[in-house]
Order: sequence, then C-alpha cells, then structure tokens
Amino acid sequence: MARLRYVEKENATPDQERALAQVTQKSGKIANIWKLWSHSPETLETFMTFYKTLLKTSLDPKLRELVYLKASTMNGCAYCAGAHVVAGRRAGLTDEQIEAVGQFADSPLFTPLEKLALRYAEELTATVRTSDTVMNELKEHLSETNIIELNLIIGVANLTNRFNMSFMTDPD
Repeated sequence: MARLRYVEKENATPDQERALAQVTQKSGKIANIWKLWSHSPETLETFMTFYKTLLKTSLDPKLRELVYLKASTMNGCAYCAGAHVVAGRRAGLTDEQIEAVGQFADSPLFTPLEKLALRYAEELTATVRTSDTVMNELKEHLSETNIIELNLIIGVANLTNRFNMSFMTDPD
C-alpha cells in the first residue's frame, strides 16, 4: 500500500485535475505514479513536458528502454521495471533481452553499443560517475547529443525509481 493517498479524478482539485488530464491514457487509466505525483500538479506538469521531450529525441528507443530497465532493476524498483518491460517490448526488445539485462556483459543478445549503454547506466546508477573508458567509448559510437539524452534518461529512471520506492507505489 502506498504511503500517500492517490489523487483520484473524483477528489482532485482543479490544478490536480489539469495535471491528471495530461497523463490519462487513451483507455482512461491513470498510472499510480501520476496519481501520487499529482499532489504537486505543477511539478508533474513540468516533468511530463520534459519526459515527453526525451521520448521524442533522436536516441534509439531500444537503447532508451534498455538503460531505463537497467537502472530500475539495479535499484529494485519493480514498479518502473514493470512499466519499462512493456515499453521495451514496444521498442523492440525481446523477452530474452529483458531477462538478460542483469547479465548483459556476457550475453550474445546485445550489440556492442547496447552493452556500452548498459555499462553506462550501471556506472551512473551505482556510482553517479562515469569512467573515462566508458565515456570515451560512448564518444566513438554516439553523438554528443545522444550521450546527453542517454544520461538524462538514466537520470529520469533513477528519479522515478526513488519516487516509487520511497512512496511504495502500488503496481498498476
């Protein structure tokens, strides 16, 4: 059970209703993370603008989902990992790749670039630092724009992991 109450449409303030309207899925469902976050509608709206921008970048969606999933599994965030398994499948990840994220270094299921991105996610999530080796390799394979975008996705993953872990967000 979540540590804070979920904001439902029926009991939302006008500002919360506006924020919830931005995150309501086509089915009418609202993910529990957004029901919690809508206690602070302005920050939710600002975050969603930023997050939606990250989803429209030139970064390969498969790479984006791999690093999100890696950070989420490292942090033990079942909520985010579950959401990004679904998003990862939509981006082209196979079930075998999803299962192998924890052992990516020895897996033949990932390309060298995917392994590098996973190493980057692992370093940032574990230590908040990047080794010169990983950064130099990233520069060989990705544009500076894509490296920034990859870093931001990993940062967002760590942010949402901590949000959901702290508040014990219930699975949707």
